[in-house]
Amino acid sequence: MNSVMEIVGQVCKTVKACSKPTISFQSLLTKTRKEFRKQHIDLKLRSVRSNKMNTEEFYVNAYYDPEDDRNKETAIEVIIHHNFPKEREWDQMHVSELLIQIFDAVVHEVKHQRQSRKRAYHTYWDSTGNIYRYLGDPDEIDAYALSIAIELCRVLGKGRALRYMPMFTSLSRLKVGGNYVSPNLLEYVTHFDNVNNRVLRTLAKKIYIRLQKVDEDSIFM
Repeated sequence: MNSVMEIVGQVCKTVKACSKPTISFQSLLTKTRKEFRKQHIDLKLRSVRSNKMNTEEFYVNAYYDPEDDRNKETAIEVIIHHNFPKEREWDQMHVSELLIQIFDAVVHEVKHQRQSRKRAYHTYWDSTGNIYRYLGDPDEIDAYALSIAIELCRVLGKGRALRYMPMFTSLSRLKVGGNYVSPNLLEYVTHFDNVNNRVLRTLAKKIYIRLQKVDEDSIFM
């Protein structure tokens, strides 16, 4: 996955460099779409506005559809949920925050795409189902292990993250600058609150392997 991370990271770096000192939200989306196309990463990127959110909030969801992939259609969709005023200008800090979420979401879904293609597009667990079955699905454990390794490297660095791995549950609750070092790890530990749980044991092993293999320089910071 390092090669994919490097490509997606380059997209994010290019968009950020083109966004100085400020940029409108729509221009940011347009530039991001353009850079993904230039790097031959086929995805849909759109935004959804919700009046229930405050004007500073945003979050990114992404989905992979194996059936679309089988039919040679665009299989990855990235959705930015927000309530931004149209005239808002984005500074470099907020651009980076959004691009980090886009980077993490795209890398996660490309991982699912690779899983699916290896088994001839056989459908994995439907994420609309029970949360415990979803998080415990082997594909999700594998993909989230990568996502968590990325989060840990971004905040702690690879060496420090590896040293913290024996304190798995404590690591999930560790904060830096008031934020959890890995929100995805926290979610797993919160739902499977037993270090001996099969899901957590498998996840911990896969995170450790990912941390050893991941190229920190490929991670968009």
